Amino acid sequence: MSNKTFNENSQSDINIDDFDLDLKTKLNLETGMISWKELEVFFAKGILLQLDKGVDLVETAKQMADDDSESIEPLVKQEKLKYPDIEWVKANCQPSTQLWCVVVAPYVICQLVD
Repeated sequence: MSNKTFNENSQSDINIDDFDLDLKTKLNLETGMISWKELEVFFAKGILLQLDKGVDLVETAKQMADDDSESIEPLVKQEKLKYPDIEWVKANCQPSTQLWCVVVAPYVICQLVD
């Protein structure tokens, strides 16, 4: 038995790839709230995607990871998944604005919080 205390077993020692989880569960565990200030760099690089509030972030990330163009194309055509433009940023984002995010390399998908 280990002599480590709970505090010595930090979350940084946990790797979700060590668990047998399906892709949607992994993506769900990898979502998080991130401030606009931290996301600006991804916007500047052109790799930030904005997803409408009413669309499931994790499901959309899974569809992108699975290269499911049949599911992604309608979102793009309806402009529910798009590159945010400067007008959207000005209207919705202050440095402290928090957005739900998930990475589907090379993209970061963000969604405004209700």
